[in-house]
Amino acid sequence: MKHDPERNAAAYLGGLLSGSRRRMFERHIVDCEDCWREVDLGRRGRSVAESGREMAPQALRERVRAAVETVRPRRRRPLWALGGAAVGLVALAVTGMMFLLPEREPREIEAALVAFRNRSAGVSVESRLPARLAELRLTDSARVQLGGVDAIAHTYVDPSGDEVVIYVSDEQWPVAVGAEHGNAGETWLAEEDGLVLICLDEPTPSLVVGDDLHDVELAAYTLRP
Repeated sequence: MKHDPERNAAAYLGGLLSGSRRRMFERHIVDCEDCWREVDLGRRGRSVAESGREMAPQALRERVRAAVETVRPRRRRPLWALGGAAVGLVALAVTGMMFLLPEREPREIEAALVAFRNRSAGVSVESRLPARLAELRLTDSARVQLGGVDAIAHTYVDPSGDEVVIYVSDEQWPVAVGAEHGNAGETWLAEEDGLVLICLDEPTPSLVVGDDLHDVELAAYTLRP
């Protein structure tokens, strides 16, 4: 794939890439600042366009209706006045749309989700985590970069073959959108598109990711001191 950030991002967001090329591009954007920026800008623009098709909140609709009803049909108004009213209505609508925009995941969290789904490979390293965490067995440890953060990805599997990845870093992980803060040792717990995430501060900043809540909790609670 030729390195054309703008064109590649447009093809990716438009669903024009084949499965293999899409996975290749998702692995690429984790480390490419230009492509990541183009995808992020494209997603934000699409969110604005899509939110414009949603019904405005009741209070916003009432304000717009009231503004329209104040224009008296029997009295011709100067074009500049009509233009000013139109601009005001557009500004009001845009202001309402701003509150409809979805909140974006932090870059590091989104990169971790992409890495887990694509089983992204890194540079193999010696593991500093136990070979087993209860019924979970360590199968691989590799150095990866997630949104500019260096981390070690430790992959564990349960007896049925389901995977859990523990991303260990020297830096604190940002909080995922919609995360719930716990009081049992974890920093926070969140769910994103079928994946479960638990973040730990101790013994070292760790992000546990998997598609099975039991496995993710087992890894996190066995790992913590």
